[in-house]
Amino acid sequence: MDSLIALIMGLLRYLAFNTVFYLLGAGLLKLLTLGRYPRWLPLRAGHWRAQAGDFDLVALFGFLAGVGLLVLAAYLFA
Repeated sequence: MDSLIALIMGLLRYLAFNTVFYLLGAGLLKLLTLGRYPRWLPLRAGHWRAQAGDFDLVALFGFLAGVGLLVLAAYLFA
């Protein structure tokens, strides 16, 4: 039972992490690329594999941008 709860909590943590940082990364990429990337296309049959990798890369970019913003804020306010 504990392993099932740990599995569910790990999945929820993964989804929350990717959702928050995807939104941050997507917003910054839209700003940097003047709205060209990431595309807001729905996941259609045959295209979901190409777009699933983009989701993780945009979330990684959002995470790195968030860390950079925290470092910049700590530098400016310290």
